[in-house]
Amino acid sequence: MLNGHSAPHIANIVVHVAAGVTAIVCGTVAIVSRKGGSIHVRAGWIFISAYVALALTAVIGVVVFEFRSFLAIATIASSYDVFAGYRSLRLRGRRPLPGDLVLSVVALLAPLAFVIAIRALHKPWSPALTWSVLGGLMALAAYDLARAILPQSWLRRVWLQEHLYKMMAAFIAAAATGAATIFPRWAPWSALVPVIVGEVLTICFLFAYKPSKARDDASSSPVMSR
Repeated sequence: MLNGHSAPHIANIVVHVAAGVTAIVCGTVAIVSRKGGSIHVRAGWIFISAYVALALTAVIGVVVFEFRSFLAIATIASSYDVFAGYRSLRLRGRRPLPGDLVLSVVALLAPLAFVIAIRALHKPWSPALTWSVLGGLMALAAYDLARAILPQSWLRRVWLQEHLYKMMAAFIAAAATGAATIFPRWAPWSALVPVIVGEVLTICFLFAYKPSKARDDASSSPVMSR
């Protein structure tokens, strides 16, 4: 699998895989543990840290070693999911800060810049797959920008759902990409099954976990003091 790769390329792959495994394991722990509890918070912090390493090694792999359009778009979309999910938890219904708005604008324009660059460089890509992923990113970024004008009552009511949706989206991306890499012979089902299961879990969380309960849990959560 790694034949023909240089030593730096192999090292980047090893770190990338280790970060991906860590993110999936800790993401699973965060999903099944009590929301706002110490285990959930610790697993969440490790998940975020691992995702940073995952994204950085993906960027290095795409830019320096081997361009893969799907890896590039998955990295762009999931990295913003993690950032936005963390910020939803930190803001807890307050309006976004200037830094949040700037990164939302970057996320909104990134898909267009990506498509322009990939066509100018004549790199292989799948328009349907690319726009299905990046279209979701643009919709999410547009919503995050709209939080600057949406009613405060709405923001306070849905901040938990925002956090759950965005973090689950990042987790699903990592799990689906990992499964597709490990089980290429079973594609596309190796990627579709984690996506389907993850979406079902996301819907269950969105409807079952009440914001009032979340506020009680979050008030005693260590993440709020960081």
